[in-house]
Parts: sequence; C-alpha cells; structure tokens
Amino acid sequence: MIGMLPFIAPIYAVSIAIAIYFGIKVFVGRKRRTIQKSIGEGICAVCGEKIVKNTCPNCDKTNKT
Repeated sequence: MIGMLPFIAPIYAVSIAIAIYFGIKVFVGRKRRTIQKSIGEGICAVCGEKIVKNTCPNCDKTNKT
C-alpha cells in the first residue's frame, strides 16, 4: 500500500490493498479446503495411501490375504 501512495490517491491504494488481502484469504481458504478434501481422514504412514473409514485400503488388503 505504501508503495502505491506516490502514484495514486490514498483511498485507491487502501482499497487495492484490502482487495488483495481478502483475495489472498479466499484463495488460501479454497486451497486448504481442497487439500483437506483430498487427504480425507489422513494418510497411511506405511504406504502413503489415503485412509478411508479408519483403514488403509492398500495395507489392509495385503494383510487380509
């Protein structure tokens, strides 16, 4: 915001800075939501597969056979 003051009016500099701030907040929130959705309940420490219903589909399949 301070870097924009010599070039544009202060009210425009403040509004641009606030818009950038909230734009970044929205972007980070959406990114965090997509990562949380893709990870689900967690990641298996042995094979790295996504945990579904408190079990690892990859490791539990090999343990049952």
